[in-house]
Amino acid sequence: MTYRALDRLLHLLLLSLLGALLGLTACGKANPVAPSGTTVTLSASPSKIVDASNGSTTITAVVRKPNGTPAAGVEVRFSTDIGNIDALATTNSNGVAVATLRGDGRFGTATVSATVDAAGATAVTLKVDIGAPAKSITLTANPPTLDAKGGTVTLVALVRDAQGKAVPGASVNFSSPIGTLDSSVRTTDATGQATDGLTVKSAEIANTTTFNVTAQAVAADGSLSSATASIQVLSAPAAKSMTLQASPQAIPSSGGTVTLIAVARDAQGQPLVGAGVNFTTALGRLSHNGAIQLTDSNGSVTETLTVSSSDITQTTPFSFTVTAQTPGTGGALLVQTVSITVNK
Repeated sequence: MTYRALDRLLHLLLLSLLGALLGLTACGKANPVAPSGTTVTLSASPSKIVDASNGSTTITAVVRKPNGTPAAGVEVRFSTDIGNIDALATTNSNGVAVATLRGDGRFGTATVSATVDAAGATAVTLKVDIGAPAKSITLTANPPTLDAKGGTVTLVALVRDAQGKAVPGASVNFSSPIGTLDSSVRTTDATGQATDGLTVKSAEIANTTTFNVTAQAVAADGSLSSATASIQVLSAPAAKSMTLQASPQAIPSSGGTVTLIAVARDAQGQPLVGAGVNFTTALGRLSHNGAIQLTDSNGSVTETLTVSSSDITQTTPFSFTVTAQTPGTGGALLVQTVSITVNK
């Protein structure tokens, strides 16, 4: 063999060796595949997610080779049927891969799976309880009474599980046939309580003595667990007498504005506070549209009547009547009227 042929052969051998080394280096960068017989163990810390909406737990997968040594750099794929979990993690030098399981608002027992690619796919599952469905719910209203002028009531629902423990993260639906809720759906806090506000106007309870508000949460079997609270409406005080004044008592045919003042008094002739008064008119528009108003500390209620030229269709002069009514003693209505004249 000539020197040139030998040199060429050595050159080819060096290229082959270099290619083999490069191949080994590239393989070293790839994610290693766990050998057949690899084992995976799963654990959760904490073992239960208490808050189904905002809680989480750390899922730890420990991957070991058949000889018991840690399998480093191996990809672990996580999945769950309830909640959300990190889909992929890689084991560290101790063969540990970590993912976070988060609650998504659903209650139940989640089945968490971890899968490792080996000669045959190695998979393992773990059960994690998420939240606790409501076994019972109670509802309180504060205050439990409203006077005739209405007001605001704070509604507090307490949700408990089958062991009587508070359930955080549970959705509670509030409802009321009267008034306006701040937000009909609330979520229980760490103490298992959900709070909502109810605002009631005087006109909404004018003919009401009591009404019920309701709170509902999902029970263990998927049905609704409900609680109610009664709110009592205190009767408006009854007047012994009432007067009605109008200023002015005459307006031109082009229309005008009249101020109406009703004053209610008790049996001793003292101003009656909180008496309900409503006004009606045969012509024009009232500023409160006939809604019930309550007398102030002077026993009086003020209303404004506006009459436009288009309201006046009769030949002037003529007059029309404005009326004020309030509950009187013995259940009868006290009625007062005043005449307004429309001049030419």
